[in-house]
Amino acid sequence: MRIRVLMVNGEMHPTAADAEMLKERGFAVYNCTDDIATEVAREIKPDVIFVNPDNPGLGSTKVYHEILDDVAFASIPVIYTLSEDDVYLVNKKRTGSRDRRNIITDNIIDGIRSSLLDEKTPKCKKRESIELYNSLNISYRHSA
Repeated sequence: MRIRVLMVNGEMHPTAADAEMLKERGFAVYNCTDDIATEVAREIKPDVIFVNPDNPGLGSTKVYHEILDDVAFASIPVIYTLSEDDVYLVNKKRTGSRDRRNIITDNIIDGIRSSLLDEKTPKCKKRESIELYNSLNISYRHSA
């Protein structure tokens, strides 16, 4: 089964290179404009929604927030291009814990992979030194 990626853009042609690259790697890619993004997403039920604004502004930001706020899309990861194909903000499924949801990657393939990782994937361990320090009973002596 192929991974379905919905690419949302203000115009159709700027995503052509990204779409072709993903198609060559075996992804099923669907393109649509900002105007109809939520309707198309409801119809095709993609595995990942990729918002790639050609001109970052109100239209793409509005669509991005509509998708994030809609309960129907809570189980679909959303990837947003931050700066001309250099940095991607990956929002994993909103059904998991908050501290594991947002990731920044530097290419599309890593963004898609990380967005689809299982929620039970172990995260980095937090340092326990603060808790250890707080649990120690240390008395300070001031010598005069």
